Amino acid sequence: MQIPMSIVLLVLWVFLAHIQMFDGAIMKDSIIDTQEVMKHKWINASLEWTREENCSSNMDRQLCWHIHHRDRKQMNVYTAISGHKKDKLHIILADKIFRKQRYVADAVIVIDVFPELAFGHPIFIYVVKRSQNRQKCLERLGKYVNNDDCIFAVKVSHHKTPSVTETLPRVYSANDNSLQQRLTCRSKMAGFGPCQSRMNHQHPWKNVTSAIESHPPIQFKSCGTNKTESIAILLNGFWNNQMSLPYYGDNIIELRNNLIKLGYQKENIITYFGGGDDQYNFIPAVLNLQIIRSIRKACKCSRRSLFLYLNSPAISANKLLLLDVENNGFAEYYQALPYKQIVNELRKCSAKSKIIVVDQSHSNQFLHKLQDQSVHGAIAVGAADFAHYSHGYKLTQHFIQAKSTSCVSDIIDEAKNSSQVLTYMTEDAKPSKINLYGTGCVPKKKIYV
Repeated sequence: MQIPMSIVLLVLWVFLAHIQMFDGAIMKDSIIDTQEVMKHKWINASLEWTREENCSSNMDRQLCWHIHHRDRKQMNVYTAISGHKKDKLHIILADKIFRKQRYVADAVIVIDVFPELAFGHPIFIYVVKRSQNRQKCLERLGKYVNNDDCIFAVKVSHHKTPSVTETLPRVYSANDNSLQQRLTCRSKMAGFGPCQSRMNHQHPWKNVTSAIESHPPIQFKSCGTNKTESIAILLNGFWNNQMSLPYYGDNIIELRNNLIKLGYQKENIITYFGGGDDQYNFIPAVLNLQIIRSIRKACKCSRRSLFLYLNSPAISANKLLLLDVENNGFAEYYQALPYKQIVNELRKCSAKSKIIVVDQSHSNQFLHKLQDQSVHGAIAVGAADFAHYSHGYKLTQHFIQAKSTSCVSDIIDEAKNSSQVLTYMTEDAKPSKINLYGTGCVPKKKIYV
């Protein structure tokens, strides 16, 4: 039986097509495997640099020890990888725009050694430039890896340690005018830990003006001779979803609810949170001057008490961050609230008592400024872990659980006894005599052993 030549050719063609598909699949898998190996090399080199080079500099010794000894499973890693040779990546930091973009990169690696802490803690940033000459790489203080790749530590001038910043960078494609964030957390990549959960807080605002106009101006009752209600101002600037922590919203809502139980009128609890929230009448936290004016108005009456709560991402330049309403990654002057501005208002504040709770990183710096300015009638407490960083919720929990009979001094003692590292100060104030509303309390009896 003779098989027609057309059938033979068809069978041969099908056979060759299958071989080609098989080879293509192998080649594709090989490319993917090669890319993953390459990423792992960059990540490992970045972690090695974080642990060795930075720890040999003038970093705080205790912080250095934690960085050097911490298991990578407790850390998070972020990456941004360009899609092709012409797809170059640029970087913006909240407190710095690199005008000349000296860090044009093929990839960006970010190591977050302490992802459980509120932002304001150290973040280590590295950029990868591919197809680099070894000698030029080393001359420019880079690290040569993978035969032709050079890794550079991103330098921020006001830090002693070259690659340290305290906010996640905005990494975007050079050709993308929208500056869309390319940096993403990679769960369990290269042996790192699972990514921390983040909020998904949405707002409709495109700019500061539209956000401010969405809420009517704040009005306080006049300060007459009769008893005047206490005022609470709660602030969480939020910055953006990627730098949010899931308990930010819970902190504000639960603390507000407890203050209402303690006697505060809803209209006397002024809450600035991210892009705002109509359900709770939260005001968008987009303009530093608006917040300062609220504190100033609340402070005009000597018959009032003031409760001030700060719970925002912070940077060591003594500022807390508000909402990145323009979504461009850079904090304009009106989107960062300097501690100095808040303290200046508190120094002039006429309120009979001022209770200040700072549950954010660098809270100790805020309290030091209060002490330097001798803010009379102030009772202030700040949360900090090793090297002045905060978890951003542990201290808040004690104030959420406070009762109308709880003295401020007892609330602070309970926080101290829960093994927290706190900074605490009073200036011509009696925390054992007042509750969070500024009225009388029932001190706990001390038990001496």
